[in-house]
Amino acid sequence: MSGVNDTHKAAAPGSQRTHSVIVNLIAWAVIAVGSLVLASWVLDIEAGKRLLPGFQSMKFNTALCLVACGLVLWRRAPASASASDPIAAFLALFIFVISGFTLFEYGSGWLLGIDNLVIFDTATAPDNWPGRMSGATALCFSMIGAAWLISMIPMRHSTLILQLFALAVTIVSAAALIGYVFGVREFRLPLFSTMALHTAVLLFLCGLGMLLVRPGEGLMSSATSRYIGGRSLRRLLPFIAVTPILASWLSMQGVLAGHYSDAFGFALSSLSSILVLGFVSWLGADALNCEEERFRSTIDASPVATVMIDQGGIIRIANRLVHSVFRYPDHGLVGLSVQQLLSEPLRQSHEGYRREYMRNPTQRILGVGRELFALRQDGTEFQAEIALNPVQTADGRYVMAAVVDITDRVAAEQKILRLNRMHKVLSGINTLIVRTETRDSLFEGSTRIAVEDGELPAALIVHYDSNLQQCEILHGHAAEEQIETRLLIGPEVDSIRECVQQNCVVVRNNLAGDPGDDDPADLAKLGIRALAAFPLASNNHSPEVALLLCGRESFFFDEPELKLLLEVAGDISFAMANLDKSQELAYLTHFDKVTDLPNRLLLTDRLQQAMLQADSYQGNVSILYMDLDRFKQVNDSFGHAGGDEVLRRVAERIGECVGKADTVSRWGGDEFIVLLPGQSASDAAGVASAISEALHSLIVLGGSRELFVSCSIGIAEYLNKSSDVDALINSARSAMSVIKEQGGNNYRHFVSGGDEASDDGLELETSLRQALGQKQFQLYYQPQIDIVSGRVLGLEALLRWHHPTQGMIAPNRFIPLAEKTGLIIPIGEWVLREACAQVANQHGLKVAVNLSARQFHQKDLVAMIRRILDETGMPPANLELEITESALIYDVELAIATMEQLNDLGVSVSLDDFGTGYSSLSYLKRFPIDMLKIDKSFIDEVTTDPDSNVIVKTIIVMAHSLGLKVIAEGVETKEQLTMLREHGCDQAQGYLIARPLLCQEALEVAAQTFVVPTL
Repeated sequence: MSGVNDTHKAAAPGSQRTHSVIVNLIAWAVIAVGSLVLASWVLDIEAGKRLLPGFQSMKFNTALCLVACGLVLWRRAPASASASDPIAAFLALFIFVISGFTLFEYGSGWLLGIDNLVIFDTATAPDNWPGRMSGATALCFSMIGAAWLISMIPMRHSTLILQLFALAVTIVSAAALIGYVFGVREFRLPLFSTMALHTAVLLFLCGLGMLLVRPGEGLMSSATSRYIGGRSLRRLLPFIAVTPILASWLSMQGVLAGHYSDAFGFALSSLSSILVLGFVSWLGADALNCEEERFRSTIDASPVATVMIDQGGIIRIANRLVHSVFRYPDHGLVGLSVQQLLSEPLRQSHEGYRREYMRNPTQRILGVGRELFALRQDGTEFQAEIALNPVQTADGRYVMAAVVDITDRVAAEQKILRLNRMHKVLSGINTLIVRTETRDSLFEGSTRIAVEDGELPAALIVHYDSNLQQCEILHGHAAEEQIETRLLIGPEVDSIRECVQQNCVVVRNNLAGDPGDDDPADLAKLGIRALAAFPLASNNHSPEVALLLCGRESFFFDEPELKLLLEVAGDISFAMANLDKSQELAYLTHFDKVTDLPNRLLLTDRLQQAMLQADSYQGNVSILYMDLDRFKQVNDSFGHAGGDEVLRRVAERIGECVGKADTVSRWGGDEFIVLLPGQSASDAAGVASAISEALHSLIVLGGSRELFVSCSIGIAEYLNKSSDVDALINSARSAMSVIKEQGGNNYRHFVSGGDEASDDGLELETSLRQALGQKQFQLYYQPQIDIVSGRVLGLEALLRWHHPTQGMIAPNRFIPLAEKTGLIIPIGEWVLREACAQVANQHGLKVAVNLSARQFHQKDLVAMIRRILDETGMPPANLELEITESALIYDVELAIATMEQLNDLGVSVSLDDFGTGYSSLSYLKRFPIDMLKIDKSFIDEVTTDPDSNVIVKTIIVMAHSLGLKVIAEGVETKEQLTMLREHGCDQAQGYLIARPLLCQEALEVAAQTFVVPTL
């Protein structure tokens, strides 16, 4: 059986070879002596027959059987034996038949005629059966023959039977030899006569040889064993055999010489035997003790806790380490049932497992062994791994069990798994932060990732109101519904309160050990045994929000986990701050800080949308341009704070007079614009009347100061589909100005457009169509500098139209017309080709070219740019395309695809007039752009208007956090440039640096370095 040590076959191969040699020597000795005796009978030599005068002779049949015994022994020796040996079987049968017939003659008294078959014995008296071997000799031969015949039969105990017969032969022959030692020629036993001396010797050798034929099996396994028992027996056996005989012989000689009586001789012989047996026993015990001590020392020195268990589950051997592991005193485990070392719930199942294992034992090494919970003497449990190795010994089957306390290893493995999960949470939340746009999505995603990736029972983000001392769960996620739908209880509320109020991490790692009410027990029923609360603060403010994480195990939140979770909380806080900045930027960009109304940027965008919709669906659009009458007196009387309060009251009253689809905007100062989509001029007049009426009501400031407010309102309706936003607003402003000149407190209607304007637009369109062919366009370039070093990094290409009769025509006059008529496509291609051709050879100098919305959305844009680059030799890395936000929002996915193709081409993309678009913040992270250009409207007021200053600073910080460069356009004063440099802006352009120049002049300026004012 695999893995089982068989001590019945303990003789080593070298020892077997030695035994084989001894058996062969015995065999040849028996054959030789037997053959000499046979020859002596044939030649009638008395000395060969009886050795000494007066001794019994060895009969012819005896010598013949001895030769046969020697031959069988030689053929069955370990080195030469075969499984089937007919010759040996015949010889054994011959021995058995001769001896059997002789015994039959003794028993029956008959003469079968086998005693003198070959040679007649004349020396023996007739009354002593001449030629017949002695009864003892016949008995020995019959046992030898039977033993050999039985050993050749394939049966389970054939070796044992052979050795028992051999032992009996050895005892009988030894008795005969002892008789010769003590001078007893005949035992005087019935049917037994004296055995010849050399017969006794040879039979003794035959028996000994038969015992050594199979030395590793049966009775001989102990004598030939390489272990202490075998070694001790082999050393002591000659002493045991010789000493009692010698002592008895000496005692007998003393009696015969008359030195003492027979009784004293027997007493002396007994005392000698006792001393001999005691001495032998002491030697054996000492040897066993030494071996036991060596075994104990070896097993105690083992680095593994080891026990030997018998088939009944009783511990028979236990080393010192296993006592230490189970906290038992030395030798306290021996004799105990192995069941006592197991946790109570495991005992029944383990007993069945143990019995099954003993029926079919196999080796089970550490690493693949069984894991279970073991029980120490003091009642504590620990996690253990058990390796098993079955052992077969002479007294039965045992199991060697190695016990390893794997509590620390399992804890380390669990710790690594927890850390891996926490790393996964950190990675997941960082990925979430990149794409999230609101706090709700940030909080929801963070708690979900903490539970799903971190395998926590629950994660919550909680707002704590210090005034009301109440907790509000903003978002939560749990592994089980019963945890998710519950209310916060004591330890959780306490942890959140302490975390928020003290702005620190609060950890409760052992809820079961906390004194107090039953709340910890309630949490334990839900599988929550540890809590950790982390403050979430944005913009360096005191925290009001905390991240609460729950753990399934006590002491779950140790130092490595806390370190990672602190990073998680820090990243969430950073994301909250970023979202706050984005929301603040969006608010400051599109809303007025005083009145919370949309500002001119948002109003312009909504008006553009309304005009596009009106063009598409033949709808109406009207606007009201309002200016408060004599508002300067309000500021002079009430101060700027009072003026701001009046503006807020006016904004509220205007809002009460318009519908949900309408937009009320503060245009600037004391001016408001109301956008009325879907309404005609007559409808707008009704709204204007309602607003005038609403403003006539008394306004009370500070509880006691009263004033009346009136306003002048201009009404303009979008009728001329070729007009733009500025034209419509200017029309409404013109109508308002007329009311102002008439004293105010009224409204007036102005219709945009007219025949004269139509004729002028048609003539301009005709001239524009001729301008490209007649080479009336010219490019100017404005340098763009590094704001720190002053080095010129690039040039922006600016289009100018030199009309033959009207002179220089401003771009804001013909660009909208070109965009509307589609002429912007060929004009834009000319600009791009001309700019690339003029600057192609200027290595390291970028040229920026504006693309209009219509250009950007043409299907072959990328192919056209690639063709121009190839034709002009312009390096793609030196070309930068400026695109306005409005060009991107109509089809975002198509815009992203186009920009990615431009990036693949090697061309960089910048976002022009940033901050003036409506949807820039929503899609900024998705667009593959390289640079933001801050609109001139913000730069103009960066040093005078705090709101503009905050917007510029926020844009720069946000752009840098996204990895984008920032360029400011329209820089006209040193103060503006200094302020931009303080805010970390990367590049700048404007009249302070250089006005737009012709190509050669611009290149000369590019070779110089602009002196940037010192901070």
